[in-house]
Amino acid sequence: MDDNHYLTTYEASLAVVATGMKKARLKPDTLLINAIIGAMLFSVGGMLNLLVHSMLPGIMNNNPGLLRFLQGSFYPIGLFYVVVMGAELFNANVLFFTVALCRRGISVLDLLINWFITWWFNLVGNIFVGYIISHYSNTTSSDAFIEGSHELLASKVEYSFVQNMIKGIAGNFFVSLSIYLQIMAKPLHVKFLMLYLPIVTFISLDFTHCVADMYIVIIGKINHSSAPWDKICWKLLLPGTIGNIIGGAFFGIVVCWYMHIYVVERDKKELNLPQYEFRDQQPELMQDSRVVRQKDPVFHDDIQKDNEEKHSLSDSNGSSQTEMLETQSNLEPRPYLETHASAISRLSNRRKNSLSSIRSPKNVFPVYGMDEPLTRERTIAGDHAHDQEVTDEVDDDNDGNANEARSIGSQLVRMFTTRSKKDASTEC
Repeated sequence: MDDNHYLTTYEASLAVVATGMKKARLKPDTLLINAIIGAMLFSVGGMLNLLVHSMLPGIMNNNPGLLRFLQGSFYPIGLFYVVVMGAELFNANVLFFTVALCRRGISVLDLLINWFITWWFNLVGNIFVGYIISHYSNTTSSDAFIEGSHELLASKVEYSFVQNMIKGIAGNFFVSLSIYLQIMAKPLHVKFLMLYLPIVTFISLDFTHCVADMYIVIIGKINHSSAPWDKICWKLLLPGTIGNIIGGAFFGIVVCWYMHIYVVERDKKELNLPQYEFRDQQPELMQDSRVVRQKDPVFHDDIQKDNEEKHSLSDSNGSSQTEMLETQSNLEPRPYLETHASAISRLSNRRKNSLSSIRSPKNVFPVYGMDEPLTRERTIAGDHAHDQEVTDEVDDDNDGNANEARSIGSQLVRMFTTRSKKDASTEC
């Protein structure tokens, strides 16, 4: 695989952890807005699903398998929008937060807060699209759309609680697989392909996705579906959500964390394998994931020697920087220099000096170019992973004064702890 375009499964798993940590530290207003926007973007798949079902009755009656495949082919569009725009989707966050929790990058409180907020505000986003975009624009008010929305909702609630829960397990397993696969690819067209394959599978097989079902429920009830709310909540939304949590957590814990992080690091320790060298790049998951990247000794030695040669020749001969660049261009190129041309420009002396005193916030994977990461961050990112039990105590003793990027959960704990201490001191 091309190092510039793809990540390994181990790197992709660490990127999942990094994204979970980043999401746990979003400001509340950012989290709310991102969750609403995520639902609005994802609802594109639901709208196209309704369009295909309503406007192609001939295919529905004569070739229902083809109709399922067409519906499944449109849903990846909405998920692709969510991934590229970095929005919040409950089903994807099940994967991110379970893996980050296994890696000790977040707390259980962080997980519960994010899941609760993203689920409800994904619902808010679907209500907005259903009422404002679809209903009040009369886009879905024709007889064909009304009948189609009734049929879609009725087909969802005809299953029992257990059946929809099992379908939800399978549904979010495939969604988590699609999110994980697209992490490994950087080109956008490859990301879309990686998303497309699992999504078209689970939609065609009629598995359950609670956020996707929200749009169907909203538009069905707007069009006066006979399905009662208690039946919708009990037989569709609740079991679908529970099943999605189980399926996403199973994929995250077994595939992402156990197979591609725990086993890799355990084998590296037991077999005494050499230290794994990360590539000089940031994983572009949700457009802003931060993972520890170790320096490439060959590449960085070349850059350092190259800079030293330039300065020494410039001092001795009085050559200008332009002349030095012309001289260097005549030399045979060193390995990595052409591949990492953009990295060379970022490693200029002024940039290097400005970053050398900046330490990445505590509990967040350091950005490449900053000072050495704290002990706990190195552990989470896969460096010295076997010292996990010792590092937390070291952090408390040695890194207590470091900047800290606080998650919503830690902020709540600190707020209530501080308030209880103040109340106790006031009583005394």
